[in-house]
Amino acid sequence: MRPCRQQVFIELCTPAFFKHDTPFRLGSCSKPQETTYLLKITMISMTTCIAAIGLLAAVDAALTPDNLVAPSISGALSALKYSHVGGQGTYNQVTKMIMGEGLSCPANPSCVTTPKEVSGNLAPFNEELTFALRGPFDVFNIAVYQPGNASAATWKRTSSWAVGSQPENLVFMNNKGGDKSGEWDACNGNSQSYANGDWTDATTAPNQETYTGHLSGTNEVNIVTATQCKDVPCDGFSRGTASHGWADSKLFVVDFDMPSNGTQNMPAIWALNSQVTNSAQYGCNCRGMGGDGGCGELDILEMLPSNTKQGITELYSFKGATGSGDGDFFPRPDGGRATYMVIFDMQTDQIVIQRLESWDYSQTQVPRSMIDGYLGAQAKLVSFATNARRAERRRPFMRAHREYHH
Repeated sequence: MRPCRQQVFIELCTPAFFKHDTPFRLGSCSKPQETTYLLKITMISMTTCIAAIGLLAAVDAALTPDNLVAPSISGALSALKYSHVGGQGTYNQVTKMIMGEGLSCPANPSCVTTPKEVSGNLAPFNEELTFALRGPFDVFNIAVYQPGNASAATWKRTSSWAVGSQPENLVFMNNKGGDKSGEWDACNGNSQSYANGDWTDATTAPNQETYTGHLSGTNEVNIVTATQCKDVPCDGFSRGTASHGWADSKLFVVDFDMPSNGTQNMPAIWALNSQVTNSAQYGCNCRGMGGDGGCGELDILEMLPSNTKQGITELYSFKGATGSGDGDFFPRPDGGRATYMVIFDMQTDQIVIQRLESWDYSQTQVPRSMIDGYLGAQAKLVSFATNARRAERRRPFMRAHREYHH
């Protein structure tokens, strides 16, 4: 049975509604503990129906979050909202990687791809995503929430980690596949590997060491779920220690800072289609080159050499590329901890990046009404409609992740 609010809404809008000329009490609820009201009305006109539906809409209205930073939609941003994210198109999915022979790579090409058609809200960001960090970076907390069922009335925590503790359904990986974990070959380089405790090298098993939370210099780490492709097949080609990401709607929240570190000073946090890391993050993958973003990438907060105090955000997919633009930025948190939330929402076809005052990492679920509150909060609006394709703004990175993609 449906919860009360949905059941009431449906019954109000049936033809039988208008046949009653006596007080009519709507049917019982499937979940009485969730009942927030009872309606007893005389059903005699369309006006009455409209009024009742308005009452229901008010009950279901978005909650107002109390942990938002002061709103700013230009200059130093508090939030940015990408609308019209999904679409219909294709990207080149990796279907095979031909391995090298010892230290040589006779295969040409060694990366085999096939066009994959995708469509719908968030596409291709409705596919599984992984999150990546580049130092200098200090991480204190991470949590991921996803809809608990088809109704998406409640988003439940599916993954989490706090510094000094063991992760829950979350594994830290890096691009150092070879002797300890993962693999290396002459044609395709390193696969993913299990990261060690200070995220500078590989180790032999997932989450084998306690993580310090400090990511030094230009080291990088990728965040995936604990489900491996060898146990449950992943989409596209995968190798080595490949793992699943988070699919469909998801909320990612992280506590961190980005301390300055001399010349190695371009920290970043971004999201990738998990197929990218499952094949070769810096090699044969579905990401594409330049403004043609293929299977998708979201730069959530990325420092550039031109201004290491201001972080940009960019969105890439088969539709092209768009982003925060010149003059608007997220301030770099290098003087203390910051909390950022990213919501990928299938229902509204939006991605929202939101700065928060704080987050309660002990909470195991978030109601949809609160999700709507975050989605509806003031934010700089960037449309990613089908006519939004543009050439990429070239960036002279040194060892930054774009160097390999663009």
